[in-house]
Amino acid sequence: MKHKRMKRNGLTLLDVATASMIFSVMLIPSLHLMSRSQKNSRLLQLHESMLFELDKLIEQTKVQLSEPATFDQAWRSSFPTENVAKLQLGDGPAVIGTVRISRNTTVTTNGLLMIDATVWHDENRNGRFDSGEPHESARTEWAAP
Repeated sequence: MKHKRMKRNGLTLLDVATASMIFSVMLIPSLHLMSRSQKNSRLLQLHESMLFELDKLIEQTKVQLSEPATFDQAWRSSFPTENVAKLQLGDGPAVIGTVRISRNTTVTTNGLLMIDATVWHDENRNGRFDSGEPHESARTEWAAP
């Protein structure tokens, strides 16, 4: 007498083990890529925020230099003027911004000031820009009002 084997529905232990190995081979690298992508996204948002703050610093400086007395004082100064400000990026990290105003010596007939601005994330909180810290910088010129 032959016994009929009952056909089982579902997976065997070997099927489950094989599937879990395949998933781990595929998922572990993809999780690594996802975490790297999130890190790059945060860094991109930080740089975008720093660019916004940099533009704001330059525009505030231009508004201040639109006052003739302030412009003349900066123009007559033989040394560059440097202002340092601590900026808060909304709910993000604090950054430091510097604005350096100096006389443009290439144009002697007209009053022309050079505005150099730098914004950086002070990771070690020493108040100085160190290599390796995320930063953005820009340079522009401003003429007498």
